[in-house]
Amino acid sequence: MTQFLHKHWRRLKRSLSRRFREALLPRGYRRLGTRYGGWWVDSTRLGNAPLLIDCGLGEDISFPLAFLQTFGGKVIGVEPNPRSLKYCRERIRGDMRVIPKAFWSEPGKKLEFFLPRAQQDLPKGADGVSGSLDGSHEYAGGSRLEVETTSLAEILQQCARAQCDVLKMDIEGAEYDVLDSLCNSGDIRKAAQVLIEFHHKVTRHTPEDTRRAVEQLRRSGFQLVHTEDRNYIFRRQELDRQEPVAA
Repeated sequence: MTQFLHKHWRRLKRSLSRRFREALLPRGYRRLGTRYGGWWVDSTRLGNAPLLIDCGLGEDISFPLAFLQTFGGKVIGVEPNPRSLKYCRERIRGDMRVIPKAFWSEPGKKLEFFLPRAQQDLPKGADGVSGSLDGSHEYAGGSRLEVETTSLAEILQQCARAQCDVLKMDIEGAEYDVLDSLCNSGDIRKAAQVLIEFHHKVTRHTPEDTRRAVEQLRRSGFQLVHTEDRNYIFRRQELDRQEPVAA
């Protein structure tokens, strides 16, 4: 009985902590998508025809579909994993397009992509979906394939946009190198909101690497608004004093 009560008390504390932090979010934030695949978005900072660039779709596209249903606009998904691509192509609707490439700092590169091991060989609770450009990912160990890359600048050029309303990255450890490049070039400021799942501990990267990435984003003009486990929600601070991003 004591063990049962302790387990449920820990769950209750986590739930209360989560709800308290959510209550501190600035006005206008909405969570879109499932509990597993959902993200927070500042609805007050979206233009009339918002653009979401969603990198790393996996097998839960509830977030981009909810974004389209709620705000309209356009979604560009980026996903190199053949299994995930098949899943997404069978379910996309509305003004959503999926690019079968890996999101990277440069377009047109050919990189090695590590597919996950067989489900029975993965850590307990792993979904067995996500491959990675980072061979240190704890899922890696299955077969590999060569993938072509795309970049934020290339996607924006193809969409004839100067910037996007939301950039989401769930790219399984590659986010550290991509963010470093985007911040150094200044291209990160072509996004009004940046949503990132950091993969410290499950790759060679550490929590200190994540802290450095957060600080790099801060120096690039982004405020960390909220965290949800390893999901980090940022918004460009200068937009707090401006009109919503234009199409």
